Amino acid sequence: MDPISLGLLLAMGAGGAAALARWRNARKSQEKVPESATPHRARPRPNEGDLGLRVGDVILYLGEEFWLAGELSLQREGSAALRLFQAPDKGKTRWVAVPRQGDSYYVLEADAELARIGWPGMEVPLRGRTLRPVEQGACAVAPSGELESGWEGLGRYAVFRALETVAVVLEQGSNRLWLSGKMVPKALTQRLGA
Repeated sequence: MDPISLGLLLAMGAGGAAALARWRNARKSQEKVPESATPHRARPRPNEGDLGLRVGDVILYLGEEFWLAGELSLQREGSAALRLFQAPDKGKTRWVAVPRQGDSYYVLEADAELARIGWPGMEVPLRGRTLRPVEQGACAVAPSGELESGWEGLGRYAVFRALETVAVVLEQGSNRLWLSGKMVPKALTQRLGA
């Protein structure tokens, strides 16, 4: 063993040396097992929240049902930054948004007051609250399911929030969405598969 490694082992102590040995053994075993040998079901599926939402599912939240009829996946840097599911209900269009991170969904509806503001600046004044930016930028919009045509291509989006109040703005070509609503804890929802 070289003097530098020996010095590091002495400095780390017995616990550190054991952790280093486990790490080295884990690296060696990963190098020996090809990825194709790993069962497909063990790998996480990309762009799925912890409940694995997809078009056709039904989300239950406090007695309300949200049927996910179509999806707009807002892609940034190779992964979905935000997934917007259209959930139609008796003449109104609702949306369920799945942010990239976090333990909540956003339950949203079209908002005429937000539409009058246009593309938001650094904050959004909405019904007595000031919403601050959470995430915004350019994105590639990938639609699926039952949606109006023309939603495919490059666009931009912004997410604003103040406590449980959320606003999402999406522009892609001539298509525009101005949505507002609230955060819903994932723990209080239940998913029914298609």
